[in-house]
Amino acid sequence: MLRAIAVFAAMMMLVGSSWAQWGEASGENLVENPSFEQVQDGKPVGWSMPEAVYSLTDEVARTGELSLKYVNEDPDRYVMCTQALDLEPGKRYEVRAWVRTQNVQGEDYGASVCVEWNDAQGNYLGGYYPSGRKGDTPEWTRVGGVTGRIPENAAEFRVICYVRKEMTGTAWFDDVSVRRVRERPLRTVLMKPNYRGWVTDEGPEDAQVRATITPDDLEVGLDALALRMRLMADDGEILGERVLDRLGGRQVIAQMPLPELEPGQYELEVALTLADSGEVLAADLWDIVRRSGPMPLAYIDEHNRLIYDGEPFFPLGMYWGAINEEHLQRYTEAPFNCLMPYGRPSLEQMDLAQQYGLKVIYSIKDYYAGTRWAPDFIEDPEDEEPAVRRTVREYRDHPALLAWYLNDERPLSMLDRLMAHQEWVEEEDPNHPTWVVLYQVREVEHYIRTFDVIGTDPYPIPARPASMAAEWTELTREAVADSRPMWQVPQVHNWGNYRGYGEDARPPTYDEMRSMSWQCITEGADGLVYYSWGDLHRDETTPFEERWPDVKAVAEEIARHIPIILSVEPTPEVQIDAPDAVHSMLRQYEGETWLFLVNDSTRPQRVQLEWGGVGPGIEGEGLSVARERLTVNLPPLGVEIRTLGD
Repeated sequence: MLRAIAVFAAMMMLVGSSWAQWGEASGENLVENPSFEQVQDGKPVGWSMPEAVYSLTDEVARTGELSLKYVNEDPDRYVMCTQALDLEPGKRYEVRAWVRTQNVQGEDYGASVCVEWNDAQGNYLGGYYPSGRKGDTPEWTRVGGVTGRIPENAAEFRVICYVRKEMTGTAWFDDVSVRRVRERPLRTVLMKPNYRGWVTDEGPEDAQVRATITPDDLEVGLDALALRMRLMADDGEILGERVLDRLGGRQVIAQMPLPELEPGQYELEVALTLADSGEVLAADLWDIVRRSGPMPLAYIDEHNRLIYDGEPFFPLGMYWGAINEEHLQRYTEAPFNCLMPYGRPSLEQMDLAQQYGLKVIYSIKDYYAGTRWAPDFIEDPEDEEPAVRRTVREYRDHPALLAWYLNDERPLSMLDRLMAHQEWVEEEDPNHPTWVVLYQVREVEHYIRTFDVIGTDPYPIPARPASMAAEWTELTREAVADSRPMWQVPQVHNWGNYRGYGEDARPPTYDEMRSMSWQCITEGADGLVYYSWGDLHRDETTPFEERWPDVKAVAEEIARHIPIILSVEPTPEVQIDAPDAVHSMLRQYEGETWLFLVNDSTRPQRVQLEWGGVGPGIEGEGLSVARERLTVNLPPLGVEIRTLGD
């Protein structure tokens, strides 16, 4: 994979300097007096600075001699230091600042920088609000990120240094910047082959790619662009080519037949070009590997299912701390088949998991120098590769190993390191896939080269509706073009264990847990790993002995249906007329058609179904059958699992 990245970087250098900085901030800083060094009448030039909270200080400064200081002990007081900007509608901007904090307290995310925009009449249209810092941050830390595209009707803009509402404490700001970002015009997802680019005796026969084209920062329109696919051998020989010169839209599914390939490694180039000249504007390279011989112990099949020892496997488990026998005895009262311990299990702990019939998703998510939980043997980035390879070699042959956990919500700023970790694991262990989990649900596509299996972790209760589980799963599936497995992470924990919700703090109810689980499955999840076992034990609002029966009941229902969920038999055509709050799934299994329905809302919902070839005689509460029609009445957060018959 890194070889492909190096080739891609070299290609981009050849394309020309005008295209070399896609996705990077470029040009002048649009902020006047960004380091607060220019002062007039005691105030920073260019800034509107409320003196009740803000001042200039020479106590600390990242550059120059001054910085902006914020001091506030009144949580009801909310004021901001602002500057008007001249931005261009339809464009994107990188917004950055450096901050330090001291005793910044409150429920929100602290000291940060943002930009906002209004229309010509001064009406608020929106803004970009990156996370900040709170508590004590003694070193200068950069905050910010990249905006979405500014609305076309935006006319007034401002950059803001501030601390979020209802927060108190002291903060310092320095080196504020807003710079134009030119979006790279091409993003691709390799859909086929869907697992590590592997082509086997079973296929696939075609290479398939989803290309997303964003021409907003180009000087030509979509009709002047073409998409070119090329399959190349190691020596650069072109083995196949296809050109789409009429894109028809910003998102294209392109495919190209694969020739007969000898075992070995190849490259699939996907290039966005000018249609008339063939000039390459942006290009991606994907590894294609022709395999021979038997398949490994664990791999992902063309249906995004984990195949373990020749059989489909639906991971059903929970996040853990350390493995110990007392807890395993309780845990295995439920039909869980795996667990993901945060602590790096020892050989003895792996043996213990195997003894209890459990598979382990082994975590090396903290093998990143400078991160909070990095082990002592990783002091700088150069330590990461030998540590990853050593750990993988140590446990890759253990019978309890199911997969590797590489990334727990790491930011896109670490993308190069995340890609490297994926490559090292692939090289050391072809027998087990990798899994990552992100809360950055709208950025998943950008992480596509860093995992084999993706998961996102919607935790809505109590602040948001349970429908967040389906929403995030659908967004995740769309991000990977339905071409990567999803092991989703539903909520069973109480957010009050981590942040104060006052009297509202509570764990999800049985109905919420059940609904959120089936929401994930009906929207395409290929596994569920709940968060978390430890939280069930430390929730002060609801004792473990009260929660555990509900968690077990949810797991038992899912486990009973795993063979059906994983079935890939063709299903008959069934017309389902359902409101947006209802999510559905059909499966054919051993001659029966199974219907799964789940209501994500707190209101009852009605579903109408119609199909051919199914007669009367279906029984069940809430069901009525008239010839080949079926009505299902779902209670709030309800789940209905039925067979439709032969």
